[in-house]
Amino acid sequence: MRRRYADYVSTVVKELEDVLMAVKEDEVAQFVKAILEAKKIQVFGVGRMGFCGRAFAMRLMHLGLKAYVVWEAVTPSIGKGDLLIVNCGCTKFGRDVADLAKRAGATVALITAHPESEIGKLADVVLKLPAQLHEGGEEEYPSIQPMATLFEQSLFVLSDLIVLLIRERLKMSPAKMAERHTNLDGYTE
Repeated sequence: MRRRYADYVSTVVKELEDVLMAVKEDEVAQFVKAILEAKKIQVFGVGRMGFCGRAFAMRLMHLGLKAYVVWEAVTPSIGKGDLLIVNCGCTKFGRDVADLAKRAGATVALITAHPESEIGKLADVVLKLPAQLHEGGEEEYPSIQPMATLFEQSLFVLSDLIVLLIRERLKMSPAKMAERHTNLDGYTE
C-alpha cells in the first residue's frame, strides 16, 4: 500500500525534530562562540552538504561576518584567527581541507554524525548532528529517506538556528540583515 503525502510529511518532520532536539546545547554554544571569535570564516562541504554550507555562508555574510565558501574564486587564504567549518567530514576531501586549514593556523569546526572520526579528532570544535548518513550507523537517527537526506535537511535547519542565535547575540534586526542581501537579483524592483 502506498503511503500518502501527509504520512510522509509527519514522518519526516518527526525525524527532523528528533535529530535537532538531540543536538547538545553546550556544543551549539561552543560553535557559536567560534564563529563570533573568527576574523574570517570559510565553510566546506561537498554535494548537498556543500549546498547547505553555501546557504550558511550567505547568512553569515548577511550578519556582517566575513564568510566564504572553500574553493570559490573570491575566497581568501585562511590562517591564524580564522575558522574553517566542515559539514559532515565523511570524505577524504573534508579531512584534507581541514588538515590544510590546521597547518595554516586556523581553527577547525566540524558538524558531523561521527565525532569519533579521524576529522573529528583533528577538529577544535565538534557539533554532533546524529542524523542518518549513507550507512545508517548505530548512533545515527534512522530515516525513511534515502542516503544522507536526513543529515542534509537537519544540517540546513541547524545552520539557520545557529544564525538566529548569532543574530540575537549581535542584536541585529532582520531589516539590517536584508540590507546586505544582493540588490542585483531584481527582487526589490
